[in-house]
Amino acid sequence: MINSIFKNTFVYDYFTSLLSSDKRFPQSIIFEGFDTIFQYFFSLEIARILNCSKGGFKDCTCTNCAWIKEGRHPAVVNVTPVDFKDDLTKTVISVKQIEKVTSSILETSDFHRVFIFSNVKTSKISENDKSRLSKYSNSGFLLNKEDWLPQPLNKKILQEEASNALLKSTEEAPSKVSFIFLCNNREDIISTIVSRSQVFKTPVCYEKSNFDIARFFENYPNISIKEGIKIYPLIIAYAEENGIEYTEILDLIQEYFINIIRQNPKNLALFNVINSDIKSVQTAKKHLLATISPNNVFENLFISISLEGRKL
Repeated sequence: MINSIFKNTFVYDYFTSLLSSDKRFPQSIIFEGFDTIFQYFFSLEIARILNCSKGGFKDCTCTNCAWIKEGRHPAVVNVTPVDFKDDLTKTVISVKQIEKVTSSILETSDFHRVFIFSNVKTSKISENDKSRLSKYSNSGFLLNKEDWLPQPLNKKILQEEASNALLKSTEEAPSKVSFIFLCNNREDIISTIVSRSQVFKTPVCYEKSNFDIARFFENYPNISIKEGIKIYPLIIAYAEENGIEYTEILDLIQEYFINIIRQNPKNLALFNVINSDIKSVQTAKKHLLATISPNNVFENLFISISLEGRKL
């Protein structure tokens, strides 16, 4: 039922089972993880199956499936700082947008309406992201407009006032209405939305670059501040030269740390050090999303994971 491009993930197995059953589909879902592109297209695939007029088969060409893949189905709505809004001067998901959502779901519809909440990047898409998108475009999925890329939510984009305006709808939505929130971590969404939602961790599903992160960490976990300050500009330069997103570099660093833990399962002292460093990487990701300059983000990261930095 679900397209095989999403296969080999827990969410694939879970939603394949759910969508094949007679159970009511959840009213509110949170996808948390560091591959927002996967989250977005997986959300579209869910919406496609919920609205397919011919049984939800992956190669279906019915009007609903075609329109959802093309990003123009009236029942599948992107709610971002630039979509589904009248006031284009705002840079957040506004209360007015939420009011527009809540009023629209009161109208009767033959469709299963799906509202996908995310942040968005509206600048030229990098070659690396184009490569990641090709996985989905080859299966017919398209973004809803040029130079539009889904990004994870945070509390600066979906603020408390707007979130509170949505609470009743997430809890008491009509049977054929679902809200899907895309984020890196559930903590990026206010707790009252989280408590009304089913939360699913999603994997990083893009192919890794040939970037050998290990060569920058030869002395890890014993990197000095002096050494770290020499390393991070080289990483930034490589990312810029090869069109690699800074978040992807941080994903690679985090995976490198996790692999060290896997290789040393009984070393509790090492586990504690690396677990702390992984939290520093996650903080760095949040700082990037808060538009702090990459130079400052990586400098602070390498200071925090240095021998001296851990003592501060």
